[in-house]
Amino acid sequence: MAARQKVVIWNFLDGRPGHENQVLGLTDSICRRFDCEMHNVRVGGRLRGCRAILPGRLQSLAALPGPDLLIGAGHATHIPLLCCRSRFGGRAVVIMKPSLPLALFDLCLVPHHDRLWGSHRNTIRFDGALNRIRPSAAKNENLGLILIGGSSRHFHWSADNLMHQISSVVAGSPEVEWTIVTSERTPAGFVTACRHRFVNVSVVTPETCRRDWLVNQLSTAGIVWVTCDSVSMIYESMTAGIRPGLLEMATVKPDRVVQNVDRLVKEGLVVRWSAVPNAPAPGRSTQIFSEADRCAAEVMQRLLISESGPLVRTSIDQPVPVSVNLNPLM
Repeated sequence: MAARQKVVIWNFLDGRPGHENQVLGLTDSICRRFDCEMHNVRVGGRLRGCRAILPGRLQSLAALPGPDLLIGAGHATHIPLLCCRSRFGGRAVVIMKPSLPLALFDLCLVPHHDRLWGSHRNTIRFDGALNRIRPSAAKNENLGLILIGGSSRHFHWSADNLMHQISSVVAGSPEVEWTIVTSERTPAGFVTACRHRFVNVSVVTPETCRRDWLVNQLSTAGIVWVTCDSVSMIYESMTAGIRPGLLEMATVKPDRVVQNVDRLVKEGLVVRWSAVPNAPAPGRSTQIFSEADRCAAEVMQRLLISESGPLVRTSIDQPVPVSVNLNPLM
């Protein structure tokens, strides 16, 4: 082992925004604490899944500095991440419950809603979904966001029901400058209906804004409403320092996602549309909520800092043939 001060992080990105947002949320938080050098490894084509085991597939990564941490989220990243640890060294960190045995990874960050039986020394449990949002006190009470999800296996989509709730929210606070933000799951017909019905409200779609646009908006918006199917946007709003309001949808069945939303309501972290004004209105939160920061601190303590204090890097002197250490995966 050799001590060094800069942390080299390889981010394994599978092209799915939800997964990539969690990886980058964690690494951003680590980089606020250490001097870091990040490299994004795109897991697709030649490097996707079991293809990473094939000879020569990792050669393009040999020019990168050896990693201290290899971080990935999503099943497609698991085998490439382990292959690269075997070849280049470092510690393997996976976000969300992996499809492979937990023991194969140095550290597993698993959300509470991913049912994980028993206790495991190499796991960190967290609430919701990690993200890149930073808590902010600079809130404008006259700026409001209405975040819309879409079709879901957990909730029934009803355009009429949601349109009624949105109309109530907009009409109830005419002094607020509202923006309706849709997602990739939002039906195109609903987007068109919103533009026709709310002529004085901006309607923003994923195709018309940058990927970091919502991050910036959440840092300043004073009021946020979210459809209850959009779990990631609920947690992003909470991380930004907001108690979001929930636009309600009928549940398909009381599964783990529905139960998690119910728990947030009971804990007072969110408020349902039907409960207003009989419950605290959506707006600023009095609780600090930043799971990415908390998890980053634990990752640092467990994998980056030795008992004597300096950053410790684990590496291998000679590259090990990928097939040697990956037999258990085949």
